[in-house]
Amino acid sequence: MSGIDAFLRALDDAWAHDWESIQTVLRSVGEEEAAYQAPCYRGVKQDAGWPLPGTILWQIAHLAWAKEHYAECLRHRREPKSPKEHERRPAGSLAEELLALKVAHANERAEVAACADAELGERVGGRMLLAEFLSLVARHDAWHASQIAVARRLWRERGD
Repeated sequence: MSGIDAFLRALDDAWAHDWESIQTVLRSVGEEEAAYQAPCYRGVKQDAGWPLPGTILWQIAHLAWAKEHYAECLRHRREPKSPKEHERRPAGSLAEELLALKVAHANERAEVAACADAELGERVGGRMLLAEFLSLVARHDAWHASQIAVARRLWRERGD
Protein backbone atom coordinates (compact mmCIF):
# COMPACT_ATOMS: atom_id res chain seq x y z
CA MET A 1 0.00 0.00 0.00
CA SER A 2 1.36 3.41 -0.92
CA GLY A 3 1.43 6.37 1.44
CA ILE A 4 -1.37 8.10 -0.46
CA ASP A 5 -3.42 4.88 -0.34
CA ALA A 6 -2.95 4.82 3.44
CA PHE A 7 -4.16 8.42 3.75
CA LEU A 8 -7.14 7.59 1.52
CA ARG A 9 -7.95 4.63 3.76
CA ALA A 10 -7.90 6.86 6.84
CA LEU A 11 -10.11 9.42 5.10
CA ASP A 12 -12.52 6.72 3.88
CA ASP A 13 -12.75 5.22 7.37
CA ALA A 14 -13.39 8.61 9.00
CA TRP A 15 -16.11 9.19 6.40
CA ALA A 16 -17.91 5.83 6.31
CA HIS A 17 -16.56 3.19 8.72
CA ASP A 18 -19.39 1.09 10.16
CA TRP A 19 -18.57 1.99 13.77
CA GLU A 20 -16.76 5.33 13.92
CA SER A 21 -17.45 7.75 11.12
CA ILE A 22 -19.32 10.79 9.95
CA GLN A 23 -21.84 8.64 8.07
CA THR A 24 -22.45 6.43 11.12
CA VAL A 25 -22.97 9.30 13.52
CA LEU A 26 -25.29 11.14 11.10
CA ARG A 27 -27.49 8.09 10.49
CA SER A 28 -31.13 8.95 11.25
CA VAL A 29 -30.51 12.57 12.31
CA GLY A 30 -33.67 14.60 11.71
CA GLU A 31 -34.23 18.33 11.13
CA GLU A 32 -35.24 19.10 14.71
CA GLU A 33 -32.31 17.20 16.22
CA ALA A 34 -29.87 18.76 13.73
CA ALA A 35 -31.05 22.28 14.65
CA TYR A 36 -30.96 21.73 18.43
CA GLN A 37 -28.57 24.03 20.27
CA ALA A 38 -27.51 22.84 23.71
CA PRO A 39 -27.61 25.49 26.46
CA CYS A 40 -23.80 25.55 26.69
CA TYR A 41 -23.67 27.14 23.20
CA ARG A 42 -26.42 29.75 23.63
CA GLY A 43 -23.94 32.53 24.40
CA VAL A 44 -21.80 31.83 21.32
CA LYS A 45 -22.21 34.41 18.55
CA GLN A 46 -23.74 33.08 15.32
CA ASP A 47 -21.81 34.03 12.20
CA ALA A 48 -23.83 35.35 9.26
CA GLY A 49 -24.88 32.59 6.88
CA TRP A 50 -24.08 29.82 9.36
CA PRO A 51 -26.36 27.60 11.45
CA LEU A 52 -26.46 28.12 15.22
CA PRO A 53 -23.14 27.28 16.91
CA GLY A 54 -22.90 23.85 18.50
CA THR A 55 -25.70 22.36 16.43
CA ILE A 56 -25.32 19.32 14.24
CA LEU A 57 -26.23 21.58 11.31
CA TRP A 58 -23.26 23.78 12.17
CA GLN A 59 -20.97 20.74 12.32
CA ILE A 60 -22.19 19.55 8.90
CA ALA A 61 -21.83 23.03 7.40
CA HIS A 62 -18.35 23.43 8.87
CA LEU A 63 -17.23 20.04 7.57
CA ALA A 64 -18.49 20.83 4.07
CA TRP A 65 -16.83 24.25 4.13
CA ALA A 66 -13.53 22.82 5.40
CA LYS A 67 -13.55 19.97 2.87
CA GLU A 68 -14.01 22.50 0.06
CA HIS A 69 -11.12 24.54 1.45
CA TYR A 70 -8.87 21.52 1.90
CA ALA A 71 -9.61 20.38 -1.67
CA GLU A 72 -8.71 23.85 -2.93
CA CYS A 73 -5.47 23.79 -0.92
CA LEU A 74 -4.58 20.42 -2.44
CA ARG A 75 -5.52 21.58 -5.93
CA HIS A 76 -3.08 24.50 -5.55
CA ARG A 77 -0.60 22.73 -3.27
CA ARG A 78 2.46 23.68 -5.31
CA GLU A 79 1.73 27.41 -5.12
CA PRO A 80 3.72 29.45 -2.58
CA LYS A 81 0.62 30.47 -0.60
CA SER A 82 -2.56 28.64 0.32
CA PRO A 83 -5.77 29.84 -1.36
CA LYS A 84 -7.89 32.38 0.49
CA GLU A 85 -10.73 30.98 2.54
CA HIS A 86 -14.01 31.07 0.64
CA GLU A 87 -17.36 32.32 1.87
CA ARG A 88 -19.87 29.72 2.97
CA ARG A 89 -22.83 29.04 0.70
CA PRO A 90 -25.77 28.52 3.08
CA ALA A 91 -28.17 25.66 2.43
CA GLY A 92 -31.84 25.71 3.33
CA SER A 93 -32.35 22.33 4.97
CA LEU A 94 -30.63 19.37 6.57
CA ALA A 95 -30.93 17.44 3.30
CA GLU A 96 -29.24 20.27 1.38
CA GLU A 97 -26.46 20.58 3.99
CA LEU A 98 -25.89 16.81 3.81
CA LEU A 99 -25.74 16.93 0.01
CA ALA A 100 -23.21 19.79 0.16
CA LEU A 101 -21.15 17.71 2.59
CA LYS A 102 -21.28 14.66 0.30
CA VAL A 103 -20.17 16.70 -2.72
CA ALA A 104 -17.41 18.43 -0.75
CA HIS A 105 -16.16 15.08 0.53
CA ALA A 106 -16.04 13.60 -2.98
CA ASN A 107 -14.06 16.62 -4.20
CA GLU A 108 -11.67 16.45 -1.25
CA ARG A 109 -11.13 12.71 -1.73
CA ALA A 110 -10.43 13.20 -5.45
CA GLU A 111 -7.77 15.80 -4.63
CA VAL A 112 -6.12 13.49 -2.09
CA ALA A 113 -6.13 10.68 -4.68
CA ALA A 114 -4.43 13.03 -7.18
CA CYS A 115 -1.42 13.38 -4.87
CA ALA A 116 1.69 11.23 -5.28
CA ASP A 117 3.87 9.57 -2.66
CA ALA A 118 6.83 11.55 -3.98
CA GLU A 119 5.08 14.76 -2.84
CA LEU A 120 4.55 13.74 0.80
CA GLY A 121 7.65 15.67 1.92
CA GLU A 122 6.70 18.82 -0.02
CA ARG A 123 4.93 21.79 1.50
CA VAL A 124 1.28 22.57 0.79
CA GLY A 125 0.90 26.26 -0.01
CA GLY A 126 4.36 26.92 1.39
CA ARG A 127 3.24 25.80 4.86
CA MET A 128 2.95 22.27 6.26
CA LEU A 129 4.22 19.09 4.66
CA LEU A 130 1.72 17.24 2.49
CA ALA A 131 1.91 14.19 4.78
CA GLU A 132 0.96 16.35 7.78
CA PHE A 133 -1.81 18.07 5.80
CA LEU A 134 -3.34 14.75 4.70
CA SER A 135 -3.26 13.52 8.28
CA LEU A 136 -5.04 16.71 9.35
CA VAL A 137 -7.75 16.11 6.71
CA ALA A 138 -8.67 12.70 8.14
CA ARG A 139 -8.29 13.83 11.77
CA HIS A 140 -10.63 16.76 11.14
CA ASP A 141 -13.42 14.39 10.06
CA ALA A 142 -12.93 12.23 13.16
CA TRP A 143 -12.93 15.29 15.43
CA HIS A 144 -16.25 16.57 14.12
CA ALA A 145 -17.85 13.12 14.01
CA SER A 146 -17.11 12.97 17.74
CA GLN A 147 -18.65 16.39 18.31
CA ILE A 148 -21.77 15.29 16.43
CA ALA A 149 -21.98 12.19 18.66
CA VAL A 150 -21.88 14.43 21.75
CA ALA A 151 -24.49 16.79 20.24
CA ARG A 152 -26.76 13.78 19.66
CA ARG A 153 -26.37 12.75 23.30
CA LEU A 154 -27.19 16.31 24.44
CA TRP A 155 -30.31 16.16 22.25
CA ARG A 156 -31.43 12.82 23.71
CA GLU A 157 -30.85 14.02 27.29
CA ARG A 158 -32.25 17.54 26.89
CA GLY A 159 -35.10 16.95 29.39
CA ASP A 160 -37.89 18.79 27.56
